[in-house]
Amino acid sequence: MLKGVAVRNVVISYDIACKWSIHHLQRISDNHPDLDIGHLRLSYLIPKFHLPAHGISCQTDYSFNYAKGVGRTHGETVEQGWANMNPTALSTREMGPGARHLALNDSWSGWNWKKILGMGITFPYATLSSTADSLIR
Repeated sequence: MLKGVAVRNVVISYDIACKWSIHHLQRISDNHPDLDIGHLRLSYLIPKFHLPAHGISCQTDYSFNYAKGVGRTHGETVEQGWANMNPTALSTREMGPGARHLALNDSWSGWNWKKILGMGITFPYATLSSTADSLIR
């Protein structure tokens, strides 16, 4: 995902970011030698729901509340799709790996499409780009 992207600051939100981040840069170098990570500033944070289960040092060092540039992000959005995907497990458990991969891709694509359509309700002017100018005037 980071190949050819001009971003400088990358925030990684993961339930166990405190442990997982320990040799992350080395793992990137070992597994992706063609990826130049020298220009990136990686920040590792623990989503707010998972943070209370960690020790005090993790709660301060890996908290979204104290991180710069993340606003009031909670870091849990990536988890929200799983409740929608759980029923898919019943229909894919008997499939072979290729068919299962395709079925899960379709399910996740459907979930993402519904989420994007829902943004029109939350951000109505974003969907009215052609008429937004006339509405704002």
